[in-house]
Amino acid sequence: MNEMVLSNEDLAEPKKIRRGDRQTRFLAQSVILEEAGSAGLIRLSMIAISTVICAFVVWAHYTNVDEVAVTSGEIVPTGQVQAIQHLEGGIIQEILVDEGEEVQTEQILIRLDPSSAATELNQMKARQAGLDLQAERFRAVGTSREPDFSFVGDEYKSLIDDQYSIYQSQINAAQKRREVIVAQIEQKKQELALFEEREETLSNNADILLEELLLREDLYKKGLTSKIVYLDIKRQVNDARGELSKLIVDRRRTAESLAESRNKLRELDTNEKEQALTQMGVVSNELAQVNSSLSKLYDRVRRLEIPSPIHGIIKGLKVHTNGGVIPAGAIIMEIVPLDEELIIETRITTRDVGHLEVGQPVTIKVSTYDFARYGGISGELKEISATTFLDEQGDPYYRGIIGLDRTYVGNDPGRNKVLPGMTVQADIKTGRKSLLDYLLKPIVSSVKTGFRER
Repeated sequence: MNEMVLSNEDLAEPKKIRRGDRQTRFLAQSVILEEAGSAGLIRLSMIAISTVICAFVVWAHYTNVDEVAVTSGEIVPTGQVQAIQHLEGGIIQEILVDEGEEVQTEQILIRLDPSSAATELNQMKARQAGLDLQAERFRAVGTSREPDFSFVGDEYKSLIDDQYSIYQSQINAAQKRREVIVAQIEQKKQELALFEEREETLSNNADILLEELLLREDLYKKGLTSKIVYLDIKRQVNDARGELSKLIVDRRRTAESLAESRNKLRELDTNEKEQALTQMGVVSNELAQVNSSLSKLYDRVRRLEIPSPIHGIIKGLKVHTNGGVIPAGAIIMEIVPLDEELIIETRITTRDVGHLEVGQPVTIKVSTYDFARYGGISGELKEISATTFLDEQGDPYYRGIIGLDRTYVGNDPGRNKVLPGMTVQADIKTGRKSLLDYLLKPIVSSVKTGFRER
C-alpha cells in the first residue's frame, strides 16, 4: 500500500481530498474521520494546557509561603539547674531517689551515716555541760551562794557530782584559810587587850612613882631625907617610864598586826571572789567557742539528710550504692527545676542569623510528639546572642532564646507536657514570598551567576 501524507489543508477540507485525489478513494471513511478528530483534540489540549499554565502562574504569583530558618534546640528552664553537693561528705546510708525521678521541694534525696557526727555531737554536748557546770560553780563562789546545777539534765549526773565535790573542796579550803587568819586576829586582839591592860597599870604606877618623886625631891631639898633615897625613887620613875614606853610600842605594833590580819581577811574574801569571777570569764570564753562548734555540729547532723532545694527532676545521679563515700564538696546530682518558666535554647547557623530579629514568630516541633498528629507549639524569638559559640565539631553558631506560648502539645493541657531536656526543631519565620518567586529563585540565581562567569 502506498503511503499517504495529508496536510493540514487536506484534513481541513476532506471533501476536496476525496474529489481531487484518486488515492483517497481507497481510505476507509473511519480513518478519515479519526484523522480529522485528532487535530481538534490536539488543539483543545494545547488550549487547556496553556490555560492551566497561565492559571498556575497567576496562582503561584498570588500565593504566599513562609520563609523560615530551621534550627534545632533543647527545652530548658529559665532558672539554673541546681547542683546538689555536700559540705563535709560522708558515708551513704540510703539513696532515696532514682535518675529522672520527679522530686518535691525539701524531699529527702540521700541519707548519710550519722555515726561519726553523732559521736562528735555527744562529746561536744558533754563538754558544753561540763563548762556550764564550771561556770555556775565559779559564779556561786563569786557571789557567795550555793550553786544551782538543776539546769543540766540527769544524763550528766556524774559531771554534776564532780563539780559539786570540787565546789565543796574549794569552799572548805577557803574556809580553812579564813579560819587561820581569823585565829590570828583573835590572838592579836587578846594580845592587844593585855597590852592595853598592862599599859594602864604601868601608867598608874608611873604616876604614883612620879608623885612620890616630887615628895622625895621636896624632902631632899629640905634635908629631911637622904640623897640615896631620892635617887632611888627617881630611878624607879625612869624605869617605869621606860617600861611604859616599850609597852606602848608593843601595843601599837600589835594593833598594826591586828589591822593587817583584818585586811588579809578582807583580801582573802575579795580574792576568792575575784579569782572565781576571773575563772568564770575564762570558762565563758571557752564555752562560747564550744557553743559555736556545737552549732556547726548541729548543722552537720541536719545535713546528714540531703533535701531537694526545688521541685524538679533528678539528672546526672552520680552515686548508686549504699555504703559508698561522698567526697566533701563533690556534686552528687543535679536537679532540673520544673516550676520555672520553660524556654528553648536553639542553635542558629551563621547563614541564617542575618535574617533573624527578636520578636519573630516560631513554630516548635517537639521530637517526642509526632508533629503530624499533635501539631506544634507557637512561640517567639526572645533573644539572639551577641557573639558565636562553638559546637562539638568546632563549628560556630549563635544561641537563640525562644519563649513558649504554652507548655504542652496538642489541645489537652493535661497531656503531652513538654519537659526540660526534650529536643525540638524550631522553625523561625523570617518573612513571606510568593510561590512563583520560590520556584523561579533557582533559575534567577543560576542566570545571575552565569552572567558573572568569564
